[in-house]
Amino acid sequence: MAGIKPRPDPADSAVGPAATVAELEEGLRQLHRMEMQTKLTLERVEAQVAAAIKVLHRAELVNEQVVEAEADVQRMRIYEKRQSDAQVQLGPDVDKHTVATSPVDCATLLPPCKARCCRLTVALDFKDIEDGLRWEYARPYLLKRDRATGYCVYSEATTHACSAYDVRPSIGRTYDRRNDARVGADFEARKPAPWRDDVDPAPPLVQTRLPTSPAR
Repeated sequence: MAGIKPRPDPADSAVGPAATVAELEEGLRQLHRMEMQTKLTLERVEAQVAAAIKVLHRAELVNEQVVEAEADVQRMRIYEKRQSDAQVQLGPDVDKHTVATSPVDCATLLPPCKARCCRLTVALDFKDIEDGLRWEYARPYLLKRDRATGYCVYSEATTHACSAYDVRPSIGRTYDRRNDARVGADFEARKPAPWRDDVDPAPPLVQTRLPTSPAR
């Protein structure tokens, strides 16, 4: 119709089409990789500072016990301050398809246990994300859970079987519940731990990514 301009096609924009979800997720992963490298660098610095304190203590220039006591005080102050900070959590940097799996036969324990471990917090690694496992966008990269039940979204509602079993995280493969009081009160007697309703946030299985090589 004369006088009415057609709506512009986003593909014709000077900046091109909008980014896809996959591109945005890759961008987030890159940012989180950079953050993890920063964390590993800080760990190396921490080790160097600890070594310097040891050397100064041996030279009787400082008292190591006094320094450690003050460090504990400052560590608690920093910890309390950071509780409100946003964090990125990554699972262990290992090949999940080659890790030694737990000897526990979870299938026979599901009826009394009701898959309590599937309500615990699990941090994913980038390979898990590439495998398509869903994570909490507000708390990267924690495995997504059902907000109503607290269970992992891959835990089937009636049987609690894992619908993503073949690509499950390394933490789920290696987790050994025998000595975990959060899950079982008495493993040999097949007595589960008391049921918990406070599953948000849930106690973690693993929350930090392990460095692939020791600090130099």
